[in-house]
Amino acid sequence: MTLTDTFDEAILLEEEISSCYDFLSKITQDGAAANLKKLAREEKSHVNVLATGKNFVLRMPDLFGKETVSGAEIREGIKSTSRIRKNLENKKLSAQQALQKLSELERKFEQVHMNTAVEFKDYSLKKLFEALARADAEHRQRLERLIAQL
Repeated sequence: MTLTDTFDEAILLEEEISSCYDFLSKITQDGAAANLKKLAREEKSHVNVLATGKNFVLRMPDLFGKETVSGAEIREGIKSTSRIRKNLENKKLSAQQALQKLSELERKFEQVHMNTAVEFKDYSLKKLFEALARADAEHRQRLERLIAQL
């Protein structure tokens, strides 16, 4: 898998997670709904961050053309997130169950982003993925507080 392919799949994952948070915001109440809407917006901002990283790679392909990152975890994350959303829509998962699964995904991708940051030699891309890892950690903590409130 090429680096641009990895960015494309990472963008799809962030969009899918945003969609889950958005859906959850519509079926929850009070402060939880507002928090979930904010999480959805933040995931959309991650899409923009990843698109910026992809554009950087596209503009300087000679620096990154041989660098690849395994996309298996990203593809599994997309499938898992899609299942969560579909199960929510079909009422096969409660909001609390979905939040727990999303928290687990945030934990997993915090580690994926950190591992990806380690692989990059370029300072800008390293910092991009470190920032995504920090955001995932913060999202996980917020989700854990939301789960406790439900």
